[in-house]
Amino acid sequence: MSDEKIKVIEKHYIEIPTSSKKKFYNGLISGLGYGIGLTIGTSLFFILLGIFLSRVDLQSILGRFLSDVIQATQPNIKIK
Repeated sequence: MSDEKIKVIEKHYIEIPTSSKKKFYNGLISGLGYGIGLTIGTSLFFILLGIFLSRVDLQSILGRFLSDVIQATQPNIKIK
């Protein structure tokens, strides 16, 4: 291989700890980081979704939609 390819490979190489104690702590820290990040991201998503939904008048939109559905299905209903 050329020297450039070796440098690129070495640049992106991450050394994995060899002792089981270091592996445990590395896994623990990465798991905590993942869990905290996922929790914060999910919270922010639902907060923004709640703000957006509070500003949209869903009652008129849902009411209009249900009215259209009922009007479209009324002629197809057969009374037994």
